[in-house]
Amino acid sequence: MANLKNGILQRKTTRPLRYTRWRTNVPTRRFRAISASLPPLDLTEDNIKQVLADARIEFGQIFDSSVGMTGKAELAELDGPFVKISLKGRFWHERSTVLARLGTYLKQRIPEILEVDIEDEKQLDDSPENF
Repeated sequence: MANLKNGILQRKTTRPLRYTRWRTNVPTRRFRAISASLPPLDLTEDNIKQVLADARIEFGQIFDSSVGMTGKAELAELDGPFVKISLKGRFWHERSTVLARLGTYLKQRIPEILEVDIEDEKQLDDSPENF
């Protein structure tokens, strides 16, 4: 399948020079809301702790310890339908973003919650001395 043209060896190919390689066995990451498939929970301290543990799994990028993120969100206080959480350690996102996402997640899983707030406003400071 080679020709000699003007003293240069040329090769004929049956396949195009440019082709796309299809990756069939590469797993794709599918994002789905775990909370949408779970039934709502009652407002108890144990359920809040469980939902915070579930959030740690579902929001893996916020709590990714493999890249040095040591952030932890814990229940600080439960006063009726008002929940206060404490944030400790380093997070991938700003602490105000973490609080907002956790608040939304808690309200989806436990509809009785009216408000999720931070235990101490200083915990929202993203400066390194607070880690």
